[in-house]
Amino acid sequence: MKVRGWLALTALAIAIALAGCSRADPSIIASAPEAPGGGDTNTSAGPTSLESNADPGGQLKFAEETLNAAAGQALTVAFNNQSALQHSWVLVEPGQEAAVDQAATAAGGDPTGIAGVIAGSPVVNGGGNASVNVRALEPGSYPFICTVPGHYAAGMKGTLNVGGASAGGEGQNAGGEASGGTEPATGGGSLAVAADPTQLKFQQAELTGKADQPLSVAFDNPSAALPHNWVLVPPGQEDAVAAAAVATNGDPTGVQGVIAFGKPITGSQETINVPPQPAGTYSYICTVPGHYAAGMKGTLTLAP
Repeated sequence: MKVRGWLALTALAIAIALAGCSRADPSIIASAPEAPGGGDTNTSAGPTSLESNADPGGQLKFAEETLNAAAGQALTVAFNNQSALQHSWVLVEPGQEAAVDQAATAAGGDPTGIAGVIAGSPVVNGGGNASVNVRALEPGSYPFICTVPGHYAAGMKGTLNVGGASAGGEGQNAGGEASGGTEPATGGGSLAVAADPTQLKFQQAELTGKADQPLSVAFDNPSAALPHNWVLVPPGQEDAVAAAAVATNGDPTGVQGVIAFGKPITGSQETINVPPQPAGTYSYICTVPGHYAAGMKGTLTLAP
């Protein structure tokens, strides 16, 4: 009987132990490694993070002139100013660079509330930094600039390519040279043309674009000594427009035959918005007295 009692107690102890093993310790489950691919697929991703730096050596430029991001994704841009100068990082609508820079100059470089600004930092002192939150953007190329007075005109600008751009892609040509027109996010096209800094001529004597769609022309005059402008006219109206503008010292405002124009500028840039035009070849000239006669002219061909 004693043997039977001992066996019964032993069997009961084993049964209790087995029952305990069937209930896993919750703490062990929580710390168990997750199998690859077994995570929660419904977790939403946060904003994409980018970094942009002012040139640490004191040059008026960004260390990265091209940034790339995916379309439809909010961004957070960490702007670092490791130079001794004040700088800002301001993202603007395509073609609005010069207008935003001009408006910010009147505010001491502060881009707050300026039309054409997508997102931007305040002016950041040397050694400081700022975080810029950018809304989700449609595919396209968006310029970013420094709005501290004089810095954008000196070349402190870059391009944020959204969607379809590979990492490390080509940045904007530092000379602003056009390659026949590039497609913007909206509108008919965005072109760039510059005055020659040593001669009375345009660096680009021929431009091309799409007919029946608006164009945005970024005109750059790197010369601080000579004023220049960019004026689009119908074919055959070059001489008449140039002669009429002489009376206003090169300002083509109100001159008959002018399609679109910028006023004479020195050492800076401006954006000219061209309304939709039918297919054909148009002339562009500089209306500063004597410049057109010296050969400062070119052609814009609009194809269907």
